Amino acid sequence: MSMPASDSPSGTALPALAGAGWTDASPAARQALAPCCVMDSSDLDQAREQIGRIYKPHELSVEGRRQSLQARMHHRALGASVGLSRLAHGAAVRIDPDRLEHFFLVQMPLAGGARIRHAQGWVDCGVGQASVLSASEPVRMHWSEPCDKLMLRIEQQRLLEVLQALQGGGRDDARAPLRLAPLVDLRSPAGRTWWQLMHYLAALLDPRAPALLPQQAAMLEEHVICALLTLAGPALASAPAPQPLVRARLRQLEDHILAHLAEPLTLTALAQQARTSVRTLQGWFAQAHGMTPTAYIRARRLEQVRHALQHPGPQAAVTEVAARWGFEHLGRFAAAYRARYGEAPSATLRRAQAPGLAPPPRSPGRP
Repeated sequence: MSMPASDSPSGTALPALAGAGWTDASPAARQALAPCCVMDSSDLDQAREQIGRIYKPHELSVEGRRQSLQARMHHRALGASVGLSRLAHGAAVRIDPDRLEHFFLVQMPLAGGARIRHAQGWVDCGVGQASVLSASEPVRMHWSEPCDKLMLRIEQQRLLEVLQALQGGGRDDARAPLRLAPLVDLRSPAGRTWWQLMHYLAALLDPRAPALLPQQAAMLEEHVICALLTLAGPALASAPAPQPLVRARLRQLEDHILAHLAEPLTLTALAQQARTSVRTLQGWFAQAHGMTPTAYIRARRLEQVRHALQHPGPQAAVTEVAARWGFEHLGRFAAAYRARYGEAPSATLRRAQAPGLAPPPRSPGRP
């Protein structure tokens, strides 16, 4: 059986990205990522069992008499519904999981490639491409040596919830199993965006990185699912134009946001709260505030940070206050704060702790 080449389909490789995290094969990176290593074994039965615990029980066999298994797997969960893995078998293998049943799986080869049998036939997947396995379809895979890949697992129920929110009430063919495109090109515009997102996700899930707060993980999880649906999902209908009658519902939603700012606030949850679709919700905020719902939430959280810095306790610290309101990246937070209020957050805190300091300049940002 012929296998795909290990280069990208057109011979043009994806650009190397800084902060590649789990795609770094150096000894130093391997040591740093040791806390998320869930399996390192040359025993076929042990490898099958350990991988099956995270994904599902499956058939695994080495192909070729001269092949020798040396399997290694790293895994970390983003939240309850999304998990990232790097899996290298160190040999040509056949994998037969049948139907995944409860999750979708995106496989992105870093070395080697695969022939994958879906319900519609065989597809070849190499470096520069991503294979998407739908939950309801039986599948069988033949991976060439060295078989090294990033994998993203997404729970089917959560993916369907996000899709329903995007479509505003569910699919017309909701009784039919959802099938995503089985193969996508990571060199396409949407594919490159997805690939950068995978690097960002890998960096966040690096054991050396600070732990994500629940609201951060929930919003990022939803973003990953939306990106996958954009990359490989069904076409979405255009959102209807906002109507004047939605103003009361929008005000109720704004009150809900203010009451739950310290909690996870995902677009799908907000759309369900407002009894509408995500796209319609985005239209409402664009018309009423000239910004996305996510930007609106960020602005309200910045207000809470500013209030806390203007009325600090004796041990107040900018980092702690920012993290409390969901800002995990201090550099981006400080830039957003300065753009909004015309000064660094540390300056606000110093002035509050020393009231004789001069007032800040007028904010150049949007209120």
